[in-house]
Amino acid sequence: MKIFFLLRHSEYLRNYESVVRLLAGRGHSIHLGFFKIGKDYKEQEIKKLQQSDAKITYAVYSRGDRFWTPFATPIRLLQTYLRFLDKRYHSSNKLRQRAASELPSLLCYLLRIIVANREKKIWSVVSFLRLLERALPVDHKIRQVIASYKPDVFLVTPLIDLKASQLDWLKAAKSLGIKTGLCVFSWDNLTNKSLIQIETDIVLVWNGIQKREAVEFHRIAPYKVAITGAQCYDKWFDHKPSTSREDFLGNVGLRSKRPFILYLCSSPFIAPKEVEFVAKWTKNLREHKNPDIRNMGVLVRPHPRNVEQWADVDFSHFQDAVIYPRKGANPVDENSVNDFYDSMYHSVAAVGINTSAMIEAGILNKPVFTILAQDFNNTQEGTLHFHYLVEGGLLYISNSLDEHLDQLSKVLNGQASYQERIRNFIESFVRPHGLGLPSTPIFVEAIEDLDKMSLTPPEYKKPLWSYPLIVFLFPLAVIRYLIMKSVKKIKKVGQD
Repeated sequence: MKIFFLLRHSEYLRNYESVVRLLAGRGHSIHLGFFKIGKDYKEQEIKKLQQSDAKITYAVYSRGDRFWTPFATPIRLLQTYLRFLDKRYHSSNKLRQRAASELPSLLCYLLRIIVANREKKIWSVVSFLRLLERALPVDHKIRQVIASYKPDVFLVTPLIDLKASQLDWLKAAKSLGIKTGLCVFSWDNLTNKSLIQIETDIVLVWNGIQKREAVEFHRIAPYKVAITGAQCYDKWFDHKPSTSREDFLGNVGLRSKRPFILYLCSSPFIAPKEVEFVAKWTKNLREHKNPDIRNMGVLVRPHPRNVEQWADVDFSHFQDAVIYPRKGANPVDENSVNDFYDSMYHSVAAVGINTSAMIEAGILNKPVFTILAQDFNNTQEGTLHFHYLVEGGLLYISNSLDEHLDQLSKVLNGQASYQERIRNFIESFVRPHGLGLPSTPIFVEAIEDLDKMSLTPPEYKKPLWSYPLIVFLFPLAVIRYLIMKSVKKIKKVGQD
């Protein structure tokens, strides 16, 4: 089997490296396509993966401004905004504002009046927009690139980014009659981002919750959704610490031999200003009545995409509180994976606002705590995926710092049992086929089953009425294309 796997940028590969290796190990050829090489998952890491098996290849493609982009982009952005007008997103102000920021204010206002939070009206407008999307021509250059590899299967992740830049590639693959699959990248992707605007032949999700999201929020037929478990977390189940506790404490700069709490920072969207909150949390910790809690070490781990705010922060006055690693680290290579694992393994508990690292701490059977903070209300209770951690039993949740610290004291002193509730959450959310069954082989088998489908997917055909529409739009597209080309030439001359 030949597979073309399109990832928006190289950092998405960290969640699929085990899948790529196993596919190649089973004799399948897999070509990785990226729009960008990220700073965390560098090209040398991709080359290491490629060198591990000759059946793995990769290329970087221009996301670029294509001929029909000015007409396709508003169609896609409007669908993104419309989904957040659903009554289920009533409290999701920040998600709605993020989508609205890409559109004219007047248009957003008119849409709110037209659909009035009614699901039926929302989907009527979405269906109309999708007819317009189908009317736009497939990009012939993209079509040629995909066709040159003669793939049996076309996979894509994440697909649901707000501007849906990968849709042109999915359209091209479908126009070639290639079987297609969406690999859902993370736990929040089906609720926090855009709609699945072009349906694939299979949608690979982690668990039953994500399957329900695909069916209810994206209107994907249930038989097209495959529950595989979270293959990206397989590596944590069998991992071992790379350092002793004493060596780890020395490496990160924690001086005391006392237990330490790991604070897991969140992304810039979730917590753009987290430093002040963490400082307040640490101060309250140091003032707690229980000396076992008051004297605990604190390891603050900046989110790899939200490190700038921590650049000049000094927590030394709190005593035995460190920010590590200072520049953040995405666990993609051997050293960063070991370091992140050791941070969780040697801690006694984890605390955070709303981050996937909480799930990873749960895999290591660490109690995980969060505080409902007013500053982060829109990205905690205002997001749907946050509630899964609460309702599933992973998180100990509190409404104030005082309540949180008392809760922390009771749990760490053995007054509250967390072992079973964490195990139940991890089994249902991360490994729904059983704690002892890795998810990567199940994921790979789902892709192999897709290739074995006897029914060839229909080509992505345009409706007849689209042809006069294209005749009307073509001159406008040409004018816009020539203007953009002239602007680029002027900029180039200016730079020279």
